[in-house]
Parts: sequence; structure tokens; C-alpha cells
Amino acid sequence: DLHSFPTRRSSDLNAVAGPEADELVALYQRTATHLSIVRASMPDPALIGRLSSLVAKARSAVTGSHSQSWREVGLFFARGLPAAIYTSRRWWLSAALGFLMVGGLIAAWVAANPEVQATIGAPEEIRRLTEPGGAFEAYYSSAPAGSFAAEVWTNNAKVAAACLVLGVLLGIPVVLILVSNAVWTGIIAGLMAAAGRLDIFFGLITQRSDRKSVV
Repeated sequence: DLHSFPTRRSSDLNAVAGPEADELVALYQRTATHLSIVRASMPDPALIGRLSSLVAKARSAVTGSHSQSWREVGLFFARGLPAAIYTSRRWWLSAALGFLMVGGLIAAWVAANPEVQATIGAPEEIRRLTEPGGAFEAYYSSAPAGSFAAEVWTNNAKVAAACLVLGVLLGIPVVLILVSNAVWTGIIAGLMAAAGRLDIFFGLITQRSDRKSVV
């Protein structure tokens, strides 16, 4: 019965799971009902005290103790987030590999085929995009490092939020978003590679070396 649960340490009570947790909840509800009946019909102080103690301990085990908000935030980053990343590793590793494969194939295709480049833009437009100090480089130096990092973070957060919300639609919009990003990244990489500036492309999208700020 419920008497066996409170004899454990509190850490053991918080660790109950599965059928044992279901049993604890059922016993807690039954004992709470008995306590109400005893209080109403036969107010025996000793019995009421015993039942009240059992109910209080069971409630603590069922609902858990409340921790301070700052501690909860710390536990989230120290335990919850790493655990979530680890348990979902198959999904995000697959997505990352798929992104790199699609982007890499598109980049190689664009870089190796001038006729494909011609369908993307006029030669003058491509030159303005890929030349030193051109549109691609200008984008990464358009704001101070801190402001640009905040802008990139905000944009990534919006994309992540969109994927989270649209995931209910069988995940199809999420796949389209990821593929679209991979395709456009591959196109820019291919154009930069064709201009002999692939190293600049990777330098800019991974780290603004001149300003020591990761993007």
C-alpha cells in the first residue's frame, strides 16, 4: 500500500516510473479520499495525522518539488538541452548531412557549368555578386559584428520557429525550407567557386575573420 512508498528516500520517490508510478498515483488518490472521509465522519487525531503525512509525502513524490526559476534555467542548459540534442541526434545529423550533400552537389554543378550560371543571372550581375567587395562580401560587412550576429541569430530563430510550427503538416514544409536553403547556399557557393573565391565564401559564412565574430 501507500505506506511502503514514503519509507524510501525522497530521491527514490522522485525516481519511480512506469507501473510503479501509476500505482503511486492511484494509492495517493485513494488515501486522499480516505482522509476526507475520516475527517468528516470520525475525526481521530492520530489517524488523521498519519493519513495527512502519507498524503503530503505522496503528493511531493507525484508532483515533484518546485525549484527556483534560475535553477531550472541552469538545469535546462546543463541537462535538458544536451539530452534533447543527444536523443534527437539521428534526425539532426541526417538533416545536416542531407543539407551538405544537396548544397555540395548544387555548388559543383553550378561551378562546372557556365551555361547554368547564365541561367542564374547576367555576367555583370554575377560579377557584382562575387567580386572583391561585391554584394556577397558587402552583406557580411553591412553592420557591426555584434549587430550582424544578432541579425543572423534572429533570422535562424525565425526559421527554426517556422519549422517547428509547420512540422504538424507531415513535415513537408520543413523539408521544403531546408532544401530551399541548401539549394541557395549551393548556388552562391558555386558562383563563388567559379570566380575562384570559394575560400572567401567559406570564410564569410563560418567566421568573419577580420572582425573575429562567428556568423
